[in-house]
Formats: sequence, structure tokens, C-alpha cells
Amino acid sequence: MSVPQHKFGSTTVAKLNSPNEVSQLLDDPWLKNQTIIIKPNWVSTDPTDFTDADTLRVLLEALDCPVVVTESYCLARSMNILNQGLGFTVEGKEVNWKWLLKGDGWKWLIENPDWNWFKNGEHWDQLINEDKAFIDEYGFSDLFDEFNVEYINVTEEVWNGRIADPAEVKRIVESKYKPVRNTKLYGMLPEKLFNLRNSTFISFARMKMYASFTIKNLFGMIPDPLRPYWHGPKNSTITQSIIDINKIYHSLFKIFGICEAIFTLPFIHPKGKYAGIYSGRYNIHDGTGFIALGRNLAALDALLLYLTDPSIRLIADLNRDPVYLAEDELNLAIEKDVFEKAKATVGNWILPL
Repeated sequence: MSVPQHKFGSTTVAKLNSPNEVSQLLDDPWLKNQTIIIKPNWVSTDPTDFTDADTLRVLLEALDCPVVVTESYCLARSMNILNQGLGFTVEGKEVNWKWLLKGDGWKWLIENPDWNWFKNGEHWDQLINEDKAFIDEYGFSDLFDEFNVEYINVTEEVWNGRIADPAEVKRIVESKYKPVRNTKLYGMLPEKLFNLRNSTFISFARMKMYASFTIKNLFGMIPDPLRPYWHGPKNSTITQSIIDINKIYHSLFKIFGICEAIFTLPFIHPKGKYAGIYSGRYNIHDGTGFIALGRNLAALDALLLYLTDPSIRLIADLNRDPVYLAEDELNLAIEKDVFEKAKATVGNWILPL
């Protein structure tokens, strides 16, 4: 059975009858590479808020090549053993990892961005154990064994000093783009990934209820287990941080975007059944079968922003701004001329609108 699909500029949008139809869509020569790197979205363990093993399996089954999966640690998903994380003391107050996720803890991390207190001793050991529990309990260990996938954890590599030469990374990036705002980023590329440069790198994003798509997904390649420092006070630096980490990976790899709601689509609802760490209340629509893909991440994300119209779902501009800044800073054209046609053609493929 042919897959209902349309091409809007550089972006393909499809409605799957069955997950195994994804292979019919992956005809781009970039996806026939010797090795393909996949960056899933493992920001939390909230239902449908992360790339689960079933969804990752769909992509692995559709690719006929060696695969590397890469992601960083994230405290929001790393409390599978201890649901509050470990405790510690800040200014005489007893707090824990969960305290860091927002509010006063988030502000404290902005003011204290050095993770040396965390890298030493029990916090670091616990984080490794928590992430192993996530990988095991959510089915990724078995999946990686089955498909012979190499897993590269960015935090693990960078915090252990296994990085590419920052001067060489800087040279490559600045030969193509303007310098990054924060030059710390030049020293945050794992050597293992640098050795795979020129490979295809798939930003495999979830269709997020808060309009976080393929460009924002690369923000997760910054190794800090939480990134308040990169958000900045009142989110003053997040847009540039997202663009800058994209500059590094776009300079070194063939970046390909896939955003999916293959099995489920979360959507914000004030009285929703579920409560997300960052998104508030939401519900889940099952059986969506939606997928969008293409080489131009800005065009892909801008189209999804238009199709989902996040402004009516009270979405802040902080996830919209990097998409439009990418047009200038990453030389990725946003194809506004296809927006109206796309909404008229496939607008009802993404529910609820």
C-alpha cells in the first residue's frame, strides 16, 4: 500500500497506515550512508514526551546501515531509581535533584553553572546508574543489542575529557558560519562523534506539545544534565544557544530532520490527564501515524509550527525564535510559500487542531 504523502518545498509530510511504511519514505541518498547517527529525544520520561523504544525500532528497521545513537544525560529522565534524585545542601537548605528542575533550583543553576560539585563522587555514580536503569527498563538495551547499535553518551564522553580538539572544531565551524556566542561549545564535541564527521546525523524529534521540533532537539547535544545556564535568565540566551549547537553539528555532519507522531500525539489541555515536567497538563491522541522529514530543519520546523499553530496553545516564542533565526545564521531558507497549501492539504492529519 502506498503511503499518503506530500512534498511541501524541501519537506515531506506523510500519514502512515502502518509504522513499517517509514522505509518507503527514506529514499534520500543521505540515508544510504555507511554509518548514520541518530539523536532521539530523551528529555524526560513523561508519557509520549520522549522517543520510546517502539518508535526508535521503526527507524532502525527502516535503515539498512550501521547506526550510532547519541544523547546526553538529563536529570528530568534520570530519576528511575530515586524519584527525587540524591540530596545535597545549598546555603544551608536540604534540596535534591528534583529541586533543580525548575523554580529556585533552576535559578541556582543559572548562577552556579559549574557542575564540578556533581561530577565527583556519589552524584556522578548515581547518574550513571539512573541512566542505565532508563536504558534497561524502557527497552533500549535490548533494542541496541538486537540491531548492533553503538550508544554514545555525550555527557559521559565530554566530562571524561574524550573530546575533539576545540581549535579544530572552531576552525571548521567558523569556516562556514559566524562564531558561536559561547566558545565553551567548541570543547563539547565527543571525539567519537568527530571521528564520524561527514556522516548523516538524524535529528529524530518527537512531535512536542510545546512546539519543540528538530532544531531544538539538537540542544540536547550540550552535555550538561540540565541547561539553565544555556537558557539564561528569563530565557535570554536559549535561542542563540540552540543556534550555536546547531552550527557545530551542521558544520560537521549532513543533518537530516525527522519529526514524528507515529504512535501518539500529545496536546496541551488545561484539564488533561497527564502532567508534564515542563509542559503542564496534557492529553494524548493515539494512532496518529504522522511524520515529517527533510534536509532543511528550519523549513521542516517552520512548517510544523504553521500546521500546529502553537500560538493558540499558549506556546511561548522561545521555541519559535530559533527556527526563524536559523534562516540567517544557518542559511536554511524558510519556505513560507508552501504554508497555506500544506495546511489545506494535510492540516487535519495532526489532531487535535
